Amino acid sequence: MTASKKNYEWLFYLIENSVSKEEGDKIAKVQSKKTKTIEDIAEEIVLQRTEYRKDTIVNVIKLVNSMKLEFLLQGEKVNDGFSMFEPAITGNFSNGTDFVDGVHHCVINGRVTGNVSAMLTQVKGNYNGLSMKNGGASINSITDSTTGASNGEVTPGKTITISGNKIRIVTEAGETPESYITYTNTETQQVTVQADPLVINQPSKIVLQLPELAKGSYSLTIKTLFSNASTTLKAPRYITANISLTVK
Repeated sequence: MTASKKNYEWLFYLIENSVSKEEGDKIAKVQSKKTKTIEDIAEEIVLQRTEYRKDTIVNVIKLVNSMKLEFLLQGEKVNDGFSMFEPAITGNFSNGTDFVDGVHHCVINGRVTGNVSAMLTQVKGNYNGLSMKNGGASINSITDSTTGASNGEVTPGKTITISGNKIRIVTEAGETPESYITYTNTETQQVTVQADPLVINQPSKIVLQLPELAKGSYSLTIKTLFSNASTTLKAPRYITANISLTVK
């Protein structure tokens, strides 16, 4: 008797479709917990096959990845059973046959193999009941660079890293990125505006030096016109962190 296939489920939520012209159009985004690393893979193998050591597995995987990279650098295609990697050169050669830096680029194209495509028949999507407003923009974590804490505890005057989606600050004419970040004391409702220039201002990461906030709890809000690399919003979007900042 053939064993039945295991079925899998991908939880997804909905975000606004910023490309569609139809009002109310949404697209699905898979709700993933975290990106798995080589160490995560090794730990799982050890749990299932205890005769293997984690450090040995990690080293073998790194050696395999190194060899795949070497083959690719040599211009060879690589099929590891899950992905097919193929060297390619982009750019137009209408003006000659020479490879010109900045015009032509060496890239690696990748796609999943037929094995993976076949396995995907065992997966179904399951809506988790959430629709993400703000076009999927969100603040996912705030990390104190001094202590490494990501539980909301921050150090006044020190650097924090804000990670999220579509959080890059794009301002209206005459405004500065700093003025688009505010800290609201949850008890007194007093608002403090970011003073120092931003160290990093990217769609998925903002790094800045905190103002000298007094003891208390604060709500952090980002205001931005950013939508994507080629589009800005007609009206500012406000993104408030789900976790409060705490100064002890």
